[in-house]
Amino acid sequence: MLANNDLPTGKADLLGLPALSALNADALAAHAQASGEPQWLQQRRANALAAYEAAALPRWSRTDLAQLQLDAVIPASDASATAVQWDPTLSQQGVIFTTLKAALRSHAELIERYLGRAVSPIANKFNALHAALWQDGALLYVPKNVAVEEPLRVVYTLSGSNTLIAPHTLIILERGASVTLVEEFTSPDGLTNPVAFPATEAFIGESAQLRLCSVQQWGEGVRHIGAQRVAFEKDGGCEWVSIALGGQLQHIDAEATLGANGARVNWLGVTFASKHQHLVIAPWLRHAANSTDGFMQFKTVVSDHGYSVFDGMVRIEADTHGTVSRLEEHAVHLSQESRNDSIPGLMIDSNDIARAGHASTSGKIDDEQIFYLQARGIPRAEATRIIVMGFLMPVIEAVPVEDLRERLIAAVEEKI
Repeated sequence: MLANNDLPTGKADLLGLPALSALNADALAAHAQASGEPQWLQQRRANALAAYEAAALPRWSRTDLAQLQLDAVIPASDASATAVQWDPTLSQQGVIFTTLKAALRSHAELIERYLGRAVSPIANKFNALHAALWQDGALLYVPKNVAVEEPLRVVYTLSGSNTLIAPHTLIILERGASVTLVEEFTSPDGLTNPVAFPATEAFIGESAQLRLCSVQQWGEGVRHIGAQRVAFEKDGGCEWVSIALGGQLQHIDAEATLGANGARVNWLGVTFASKHQHLVIAPWLRHAANSTDGFMQFKTVVSDHGYSVFDGMVRIEADTHGTVSRLEEHAVHLSQESRNDSIPGLMIDSNDIARAGHASTSGKIDDEQIFYLQARGIPRAEATRIIVMGFLMPVIEAVPVEDLRERLIAAVEEKI
């Protein structure tokens, strides 16, 4: 039985945070103190805010940062946007799954040890802002050799206009552990200037296995600037699914760092940009150890005036050997006005690899495919739907929760 587990908001709600344009070190410190945060976290927030104020905007040539309009937004001041769903009896095996704010009271040492180790708070201006402002989030910890069979879920909901949320998902798997986590990002349509700066960090122990599914289904108008990192120990593995359907603007900087011998990742993704959406994904496979295996395949659909960018990279570090790596992106255009920029890259600094390559395809649906279906009495619109769904379904079917798969299928069909 899955249970919802929401954190009572507590004293932090009474104080709140000012609009971002008025936020300063004193206001942030007062809020952290009123929330009862430990001193180490207060100091990290102060350092991050200073880094944010000092840093220039990232030079992302294909992301329209002018759309952010940050001055008027008010940072969320509590964890009310986070809901975790799980079987609480798993705690008897030592599994921890709770909101990050609640975990500060019960498992602060885990958070202090891991928070910000993979997603650097000083990597860019927006990482620093996230590190200064996060309130929502979830901690998932699975002990040594514990296998969690049923998928766990965390849902982040952005529910207010001129609101900024910065949820942080922190995943820690000890040696031999295994778990499936689905993180969802959702909001209603009709909000004015909603903004999200989420981050996800996963630490996969020796021979541990993580199945991670991240689903972005924001309502219209949301601006999403995100960071995701997965780090591996020896023989660790990850099955990663990334799906982006919603929002107005998205830029996600993601990386699987295969930094230990025998680490493995299989990474599938779907992006569908329609209307005037501008959706950017920048995924990296970084091979920094021996006998690592990485596969990345993203599928993109663009329609109406939608614009998508796939800025993917495989990096094979020097002094590694036995690497196997493959990066692919395939895009389908449903309108003349839509656009997809595919920028796959391969950087190899090792002279001893087993196999590495990358590929990209982009174009409209083949007229012969449409003709074949129309010749069998299927209208053109339905033929288009069948072809697009067939293109995307191998990724959607990898989503481990049935009701979510059904919602994704319905959302994709509506966009077609």
